[in-house]
Amino acid sequence: MDEERARKLARHRVGEKHHMGIPMTDEEIKLRREYMRNMIRRVPAWQEVKDEQLDNMRIYKRGNDWYIEDQDFYEYNF
Repeated sequence: MDEERARKLARHRVGEKHHMGIPMTDEEIKLRREYMRNMIRRVPAWQEVKDEQLDNMRIYKRGNDWYIEDQDFYEYNF
């Protein structure tokens, strides 16, 4: 996995119609989903997230902390 590329994609939602969204190829979407699932695999509430939900979520790092923003724009530190 190209982790640096996946990390950059995870900062955005899939599709430019969404807030903080950018257009992505099928390959980029697959890479992003794999990276995001790996990041949230230890968080029980997000282990069963569907692809459509994941596409509307973001993961990003601010300082030393990691955050996830869900489809309702709520931010969680994890």
